[in-house]
Amino acid sequence: MRKLARSLALAGVAGAVLAPSTAHAAASEPTALLGTYGFGRAAVIGEAGRTAGTWESFSVRSGFAGDDLIVTYRPRTTAYPAEKQVYTAAFDQVADAQAECRQVGEDGVAHGVWVSFRCRTGFAPSYTLFVR
Repeated sequence: MRKLARSLALAGVAGAVLAPSTAHAAASEPTALLGTYGFGRAAVIGEAGRTAGTWESFSVRSGFAGDDLIVTYRPRTTAYPAEKQVYTAAFDQVADAQAECRQVGEDGVAHGVWVSFRCRTGFAPSYTLFVR
């Protein structure tokens, strides 16, 4: 009986010690592959998204088809109160700025980084990604 009481007491202490870390892990922000972009572009997009506040941090992993952009973010189910400008894909930086803008926008919606997006054309053939 004494061993049983001691085991239950230890289990309770272990549960109390483990509970906060378990709760913290459940509340942590997810890290996910946002998408694969042209070589060198993932770093540009990652830094711009972090600066805009759409994700907390990012990392880049080079692959065969391009660079993978991995982001840590707060999932969104409601739109930002106002549009956020994430980045501009300029014609002299990427082969198809419109396609890249759309891909990043769609990838963000698919992962719940933002709920909607639009790509606005600017001076020369460049596209700016706005999200909500």
